[in-house]
Amino acid sequence: MKFIEPAFETGGDLWPALTNVPDADARALNDKLARQSDELTLRLTEILELHNVQQQQANELQEAYDEIDRLGETVSALQEAVTQYKAGAAAAEDKIMLLERGKASLQAQLDGALEESKVLADRLLAAEAAFNRREESVASSIRQIGFLNAELTAAAAERFKLVAAMQGEQRRQRSVFSQQKSILEDKLQEKEALAATQGMKIKELEGVRDELQKRVRVIEALLTSEREAAERKTRRTTETRGAAG
Repeated sequence: MKFIEPAFETGGDLWPALTNVPDADARALNDKLARQSDELTLRLTEILELHNVQQQQANELQEAYDEIDRLGETVSALQEAVTQYKAGAAAAEDKIMLLERGKASLQAQLDGALEESKVLADRLLAAEAAFNRREESVASSIRQIGFLNAELTAAAAERFKLVAAMQGEQRRQRSVFSQQKSILEDKLQEKEALAATQGMKIKELEGVRDELQKRVRVIEALLTSEREAAERKTRRTTETRGAAG
């Protein structure tokens, strides 16, 4: 009985971690995937160890079968020798005694072989029971691996939904940002046009102000000239009246 050792690939990540997902839920999902991947790797390692133990017990079981066969051949040889000794018992009393002693010795050996065969049979039964328990343990581990694979599949589907939702939200935000940018650019153009119009009005008003300042200076000069002429006229009148009196 020979078993072929199964090959399991336990190196590397069983599921790639999420990238470009700065969300706390995505990080928690990545952590969950990493823990489940580590647990799956541990289960695969346990299955490999169980398989090695199973193969070792199978080898021991084969050795026990071989030992039983050898003991059976020894028993057959001993029984044949006993038969030969019985056939030659009538030859002589001393030969009979020798044969009896030989028979007793062979019987002791036979009893020992039978006892050893019984012990080996008990060991064989114990090995078969342990083998059955190992098979049940392997089946349980395989079921657990199936459960872990189902959880990983569900986690992958959940991650896909999360990534799709985030991408949709990013597209929506880009669209909203583009609309807001367009609105702000239109308002900026309106403000720039209004500022240009106001600048032109300010320049016009500054020109009007300069013109008014010039006119005010001219009027002030005229008023000053008229006031001085009036003062001179008043002084001459006063001086004329003083001379007449």
